[in-house]
Amino acid sequence: MNLPPLGDDSDVYITTSKAARLLGVSQRTVHYWMDRGAIKYWKTAGGHFRIPMSSIRQLLEKRQVELLESDQPVVTILLVEDDADLREVASAVVANWNWPIRLVSAENGFEGLIQAGIHKPAVIITDLMMPSMDGFQMIKSLQSTPDLNMPRIVVMTGMDDAQIAANGGIPADVEVLHKPIPYDRLKEIVLDVLRNHSRGKYAVTRLKT
Repeated sequence: MNLPPLGDDSDVYITTSKAARLLGVSQRTVHYWMDRGAIKYWKTAGGHFRIPMSSIRQLLEKRQVELLESDQPVVTILLVEDDADLREVASAVVANWNWPIRLVSAENGFEGLIQAGIHKPAVIITDLMMPSMDGFQMIKSLQSTPDLNMPRIVVMTGMDDAQIAANGGIPADVEVLHKPIPYDRLKEIVLDVLRNHSRGKYAVTRLKT
């Protein structure tokens, strides 16, 4: 499986909480996998666990193969937002739609690229101003990844149009939703993607029941 070009991550170490977020599991599950050797790790002098990013990528690749071999089709939506409260609210809203959707999340553009490479989302909903890598940079990187089928990208931001333009702007085919998020419009966008999916326009992830 080809992931977006993120550079050499062999010397990048992350916390167990960040590993849990990238893998879409609880920290308890991460510790379970660590205990059983599925994830490599080391412990700092202060007793904190650190996990090499290369180990996470290997496990994500293995899980992607398992997903593709299972039977239940769903459309994947990637939410890239650094505000944990907003991510939680958005997750609850999407879950209440009761549609065949799998929502995965990331807290910045760097994590968003990783998740996009793993899950091949049909929709990416992203903030613009985020730490480490912002939404502007992430969108540019997605567009320069030739082996990634371009998802429908929706920006949700507190910036006005002038501020967006001053920061380099975004592609014309990216819809901008200004915060507070108009969930009714977001629902219309996702429904349109689901309809297109039913006609075979979008790729889907397959999940185990």
